[in-house]
Amino acid sequence: MIDISRHVQAAYDQMVLAYADRNLGTMADNLIALEERLVRHTGRGAHIIDVGCETGRDMAWFESHGLAVTGIDLSSGMLTYARGHVSGYLLAMHMGHLGFRHAQFDGAWYCASLLHVPKREALDALGEIRRVLKSGSMLIVSLQEGDGESWEEGYVPGVRHFFARYQADEMRRILCSTGFSVDDMGSWHGNNRDWLSCVCIAQ
Repeated sequence: MIDISRHVQAAYDQMVLAYADRNLGTMADNLIALEERLVRHTGRGAHIIDVGCETGRDMAWFESHGLAVTGIDLSSGMLTYARGHVSGYLLAMHMGHLGFRHAQFDGAWYCASLLHVPKREALDALGEIRRVLKSGSMLIVSLQEGDGESWEEGYVPGVRHFFARYQADEMRRILCSTGFSVDDMGSWHGNNRDWLSCVCIAQ
């Protein structure tokens, strides 16, 4: 069986600069609106986790708005880049095996990261994030909308990475089964992809 997480890690290590070049600019308005919603819910000074923090773009935004942030990612290349842009903790960690204590965080940002996890592992990954969140905390998940799983080229020709796409009802069922209520779901189109956002509360 292919170790998908190892392949995803290797792919992102190879495309750090290309990824940063495309994504470190101005964020889409809908992402900013979601980030602002998380800040309002947690309050300034809260401690959140950025799961799949990549180059640190979103983590830096949250820090600039008064939150303490711990970022995790599998890619050492992404973490090395992020260290030049953020001040919080950065850790190499698999989202399905979080090395944190129960109820450690006040909120979680899960932007374009769960989509790189096989669907068979999604329950474990979301169960882990629920474990490390305090009850009443907000989780925001953003991922590509669609069906199935596939390997695709992206930022660097010849470098393929893994995508799992979800329909809204499918994602809602998974979130509810892992201890979250879903306050809001939305969809939008960007970067030639259809995206789904889920605003959830840890029960």
